[in-house]
Amino acid sequence: MSAATLDQLAAWLYAELQEAAPVKRAGPPGVTRLALALEPADAPDVLNADALFLHRSRHAGDRWPGLGLLGAHDGFDRHLTTGPNVRLARRLSWQDLTEITWEGRVVGLSARPPQRTWEGLRDALHAELGGEDASIPPGPPGLPYVALMNAMTPALIVQTAGLGVTAYLTGQLRPSAVPAARQHGMGIVALGHRRTELWGLHALARELRAAFPGLQTAVFEDRNVPPTVR
Repeated sequence: MSAATLDQLAAWLYAELQEAAPVKRAGPPGVTRLALALEPADAPDVLNADALFLHRSRHAGDRWPGLGLLGAHDGFDRHLTTGPNVRLARRLSWQDLTEITWEGRVVGLSARPPQRTWEGLRDALHAELGGEDASIPPGPPGLPYVALMNAMTPALIVQTAGLGVTAYLTGQLRPSAVPAARQHGMGIVALGHRRTELWGLHALARELRAAFPGLQTAVFEDRNVPPTVR
């Protein structure tokens, strides 16, 4: 007996990630084994699965015949990487979550982490995400108040500084915005684009298993490395 149907998994992706049309290719209606990868190149040609989830599914082509294919791009980026990632904030026990908007769009969130120092904040981020790409410490030391953002520009630095943010967390360091950060004494942590995507992929697998008891997941980070199977 299957743990879920392909349509049920698609409905969950639509409801939780606001991802329109998550079914990219029909397959067996019943799904007990779900493989997950960021993109086609990360998954091997042969999968012991009933369906495959891809963050970037456009170039899947006709690989994996007979498998159902699910995808989520914009919704995945918005809810499971940098930006307004409430799931990550909760995993890190952040408090006072507040959405940050720019030109009418939600581009991130501000929050108060439990750590009392910059070093403690980075340690917690490393423990959860596995590291960082780069960081710049803040000017004057003080209690961290973070912004988790899906972009880094001088204008966003200025806006978040006006909110009291002292630590700007994003995927990729943008050198053009560093002078504004230094001017406002703001620390920066570039968490890494792929690193945050992989965090999101594992978080998605974890949530799907909780939503569909009996569902088995295999997360492929690299086709040459054994997957994480749960």
